[in-house]
Amino acid sequence: MPRIGLVTGEYPPMEGGVGAFTRELAQALAQQGEEVHIFTARAARPPTAVRSRRTLNEPIDQGFAQLYPFARTWRWPALAAVTDWVIRYDIELVNIQYQAAAYHMRSPAINLLPWRLRGVCKTAVTFHDLRVPYLFPKAGWLRQTAVFFMAHQANGAIVTNRGDYDMLTARVRVPVRQIPIGSNITTYTPAAAEVTQARQALGLQPDDYLLGYFGFLNESKGADTLIEALARLDGRFHLLFIGGQTGSSDASNHPFLAQLRAQIESLGVGSRVHWSGFVPDREVSTLLHTADLMVMPYRDGVSLRRGTLMATLAHGRPLITTHPTAPTPELAHGQNVWLIPPADAPALEAAIRALADNLPLRHTLGASAAQTATLFTWEKIAMETAVFFHELLATARE
Repeated sequence: MPRIGLVTGEYPPMEGGVGAFTRELAQALAQQGEEVHIFTARAARPPTAVRSRRTLNEPIDQGFAQLYPFARTWRWPALAAVTDWVIRYDIELVNIQYQAAAYHMRSPAINLLPWRLRGVCKTAVTFHDLRVPYLFPKAGWLRQTAVFFMAHQANGAIVTNRGDYDMLTARVRVPVRQIPIGSNITTYTPAAAEVTQARQALGLQPDDYLLGYFGFLNESKGADTLIEALARLDGRFHLLFIGGQTGSSDASNHPFLAQLRAQIESLGVGSRVHWSGFVPDREVSTLLHTADLMVMPYRDGVSLRRGTLMATLAHGRPLITTHPTAPTPELAHGQNVWLIPPADAPALEAAIRALADNLPLRHTLGASAAQTATLFTWEKIAMETAVFFHELLATARE
């Protein structure tokens, strides 16, 4: 069995969707008999791990994988560190979990890793999105070039949605496989008493209506549109932000959070906005079920690359979100989601009012969402991923 290496800029206990994805993928690959090794940042070192000068450079057994929290930064020395790791542990294929924000977006070093590993091992890049790194002021076209160069130098690439697939296949000639992501939250169905207790802890009255938003806060996700819509609704409507606010890796999230808090204050809705903070999976599940309606109005359109979307579907929750920008037949308006235009607070307000007064429709949307989520189980995702890896390993690069 070949040794599969996963390289990721973040990993639990760090907060971040890429890290959560990597953990789920590693567990699912291991269950299918793959040998998995994970190279990540020092900040991901488990708090229970023994700390000494010797153990800092030794792997940590996760049960399903060996964890190597060795990277001090993701600048140029990281290329040598990963290469040394590959050689030392005889890694045969390296799968880079790429999202610019997960590597702090300040250096193109990670984008050159497939080039650095040519002749050392096979590489595959999983593009969680095609967002470009910052690099330096006025980098311009070099930012996009860094992303496509990374794909071109790899032996293969994985994308999570049709829009990224179309863009990447038009620019590179390596094999590209579209494989969706799954829910990064283990599903748990709370008892009715737990839901009641959660609502009471938020200070809600029996007739109050709770909207839920799940995920980190940044400009692309439309939380500002949601706050504007909330201000247009009467006092019985409340909003709960579920989960961490900015994550561990993307510094650009912090200014947006500050703007959002200022907006909440200026519109006078602070008493109706609640924050859970970063909480364990079981509590996330409970809060997802506590919300009467989930609202995630992405500015760039709903996409299967969103782990928080997948979690909402997996929990069978009724959801208002925005029209996708690329064909996404898995999501159908009025069947398993309710779709509205992006950045349109009046449309969002109208959709919330319509669904708030239609409990049977909310139940239908939720049940259909749960059925849709069966398309995206980690067993299926890992199987497709392993097949692709083995195809790459069996094909000599020209």
